[in-house]
Amino acid sequence: MDDLVINKRLTIPGKDLRMTTSTASGPGGQRVNRIQTRVTILLDIEACEALGEPRRRLLRARLAHRLGRDGTIRVVCGRHRSQRDNIAEACERLVGLIQGGLVPNRVRRATRPTRASKVRRREAKGRQGQKKQSRGWSWGSEQ
Repeated sequence: MDDLVINKRLTIPGKDLRMTTSTASGPGGQRVNRIQTRVTILLDIEACEALGEPRRRLLRARLAHRLGRDGTIRVVCGRHRSQRDNIAEACERLVGLIQGGLVPNRVRRATRPTRASKVRRREAKGRQGQKKQSRGWSWGSEQ
């Protein structure tokens, strides 16, 4: 397999990727039973030297739901009739998964409500209270 370019600083060598093929379901007529067009690409995160320990730890945490028991990410594509198109799409999906897993979380900075938002909130609470008060039965009046 060719090397997989994730971003400017990270390229996963083709030797770390395993690709298998199998027969796919879907369009293709009788040919679908003979030709192996479905593609499965496996990336062993633990064995991939290009990732490094910090990236590996981040991917393990972020992609835990996608990892197999052996620590591999598995991407399967059998949507297209040609194996070449399925390989291309599976590689795109894998790149997207890894890019998404490596994006750092944005730090939330605490902010204080503005004076205008406090006033709006108080006025809304007052309107809601007036609405509920007008619905009720008055104890002082005998109707």
